[in-house]
Amino acid sequence: MAPIAAADIPSLGLLYKLKKLDKAQTTPHNDRIGLIRGDITTLAVDAIVNAANNSLLGGGGVDGAIHRAAGRGLVTECRTLKGCDTGSAKITDAYNLPCKKVIHTVGPVYDDLRPERSEAALRGCYRSSLELAVQHGLKTIAFSGISTGVYGYPSLDACQVACDTVKQFMDQNGKKLDKVIFVTFEAKDVRSYDSTLPLYFPPDTETSVDQEKAAEDQAAEAEATASKLPDVPTTDPADADPDHAQKKQKHDGES
Repeated sequence: MAPIAAADIPSLGLLYKLKKLDKAQTTPHNDRIGLIRGDITTLAVDAIVNAANNSLLGGGGVDGAIHRAAGRGLVTECRTLKGCDTGSAKITDAYNLPCKKVIHTVGPVYDDLRPERSEAALRGCYRSSLELAVQHGLKTIAFSGISTGVYGYPSLDACQVACDTVKQFMDQNGKKLDKVIFVTFEAKDVRSYDSTLPLYFPPDTETSVDQEKAAEDQAAEAEATASKLPDVPTTDPADADPDHAQKKQKHDGES
C-alpha cells in the first residue's frame, strides 16, 4: 500500500470550501489543520502519535497496529525508554513505518468521578507530543485518538480537549509546525470531530470562484488517495489493551 503524504490529506480550509464542514467566522490555522479517516500507519508525515500504554511495549488497537507495522526494532527501542507516565510522551524512530518518528503518549483511563483529572492528563498528552515534535524539528504530526478506546474517555469530550489544546499550542507556536492532522477511526470519533472542529477552527466565510475550483481539484486528488486506503472497520481491529484491566482495577481501588 502506497504511503499517504501530508500534502494529500485534506486540510480544514479545503473541507470548508467544499462545504464538508460549516460554521461562521475565521481562523488563521485552517490550512495547517488536517482531518482524515483511515489507517495512521500509512501516513508519510514527520511524526505519528501512538496511543500507548505505560509500558510502551505495544497493546491493542492502534498501539498494536503501529508496533506490528513498525517491526521488532520499535519494541526493542521502547524497552530502553523504561516506560512512560500517563499524560507524558516519548519519541522513537519509526523503523518500517513511512513516517520519520513515532511519538508515544499515554492517555488516562477515564475517571467519571474525577473528570478534571482525566482532562488534565489528556491535555498533557497532546501538549507534550506537540512539544516533542517542535523540539525535534518535526513539521507535520498526526494524532490517533487518545484514550477513546478501551480507556473509556467519552469521544466528544476527548475531541474537545484535543482541539482546544492543539489550538492553544498553534496560537503560541503555530509557525513551528506546518500541519497537525487528526486521524479518526471509529464512527463515534468521526462524528465528534465533524461537530467539534468548526467550533475551534472555524472557516473563512468568503471564498472566490478560483478558490472553490482549486478546492474541488484538491478534493478529487484527496479522494483518489483515500480510495487506496483499506475499508475502515467499525470496531477495534485488535483485542482490548492488556494493561487496561490492571489500570482500571487500580483506578477503582483509588476511587
